[in-house]
Amino acid sequence: MVIDYPVMICADDRPLGPNGQSYADGGYVKQQEVFVTIPIIRRGINPATAIFKTAVDWMLPFIVVGNAVSASCGREMLGLEKLLAEIKIGDGGYPDAFSANLSLPGWASLRPTEWQQMLPFLDIVTGPAAPTFKGSPAVDSLWTLFSGGPGGQLMAAAGAASNFVDAMSLGLIPTTQHTISLKQIRDAEDPQRAVYQSIVSCRSKYTCMENFRFYNENDVTITIHDHGSFSEVFRAMFDPPDAPDPYDPRDRPLKYKPKAAFRFNSTIDFDEMRTLHEFPVDRGHGLPPTKARDDTMSPWMRPLRGFFGPRQS
Repeated sequence: MVIDYPVMICADDRPLGPNGQSYADGGYVKQQEVFVTIPIIRRGINPATAIFKTAVDWMLPFIVVGNAVSASCGREMLGLEKLLAEIKIGDGGYPDAFSANLSLPGWASLRPTEWQQMLPFLDIVTGPAAPTFKGSPAVDSLWTLFSGGPGGQLMAAAGAASNFVDAMSLGLIPTTQHTISLKQIRDAEDPQRAVYQSIVSCRSKYTCMENFRFYNENDVTITIHDHGSFSEVFRAMFDPPDAPDPYDPRDRPLKYKPKAAFRFNSTIDFDEMRTLHEFPVDRGHGLPPTKARDDTMSPWMRPLRGFFGPRQS
């Protein structure tokens, strides 16, 4: 997913000091973001916890942003392994077409004399939005059935309905995206030792969705530049061809076609940042070990726990 945030606002209006000013009064920022998200099932390891702790979450193995403050706060507060990148989002050569270019600091080869520089890592380009007389006539997925205007209106209506379902079901029916990440702090003198480790979660909720536009998947090309220091990162996430010669600086771009492609406008709220599980860690250096703390109960069980038992902080 490629996201352009024209305005980002902190909604925390609690006073921070004697003058009563809050984060919400501190101004706005904007940024671009690119990430890959994978659905996962979080479950318990015995019959009891398998029932009460099973939930569907989302993991982000790759996320980059174009804002240095966002990269720092995302790593420290959310535990997301955000990288700072150069992201350019624009229009393609046709009406409602889309393009994105992502560059990361890297080495064109692993030669000892190689200088680090900003290198192209990812390119995305589309044809015109469907339906159109340009581009490939053949389609391979059912997503193209939504290519017309009524299809976009239907998707927007489904988004509004999901917000209604989430409110009326008290969260028992999941309609939002919860991302989970491993948040950890390493010992500066001994990087092999962790002084803090936890699993943290953040909810992202999409509202006011509109302007859905679909693309013929055959008119969308995703290019990943497979060269130098990017090769190892790329192979940790995908199953590409054999790695090129690490001492060869030539770029060997790999091109992919998606199963579906679409774009839309939306308001995104990031809230409910929680620590799901805190691991016990022997910090050494005369420091007391941290204690384990667990809050991995499934979302559908939380209202029942609050009804029948004491409320946990």
